[in-house]
Amino acid sequence: MVSDKHHIEMEDITRFPVERSADYSFWEEISQEELNETVLKDLPEEKLKVFLGVVRSGSAIPLNGYYYRIRAGG
Repeated sequence: MVSDKHHIEMEDITRFPVERSADYSFWEEISQEELNETVLKDLPEEKLKVFLGVVRSGSAIPLNGYYYRIRAGG
């Protein structure tokens, strides 16, 4: 679980398989390591909270040319 600057826990998506798509028709799995090290690493805290909350809710969210979501049925 990740905490913000106020030590409030943000949504945790580490136990879910995450996938991404450039066009919403073909989805590829992305490892948690790659997601954390390349996609989420430099996001401002507020944008990170939104990203984690949307993905954890089961929706897809656009970020840097891709859509991200938890793999359906995963």
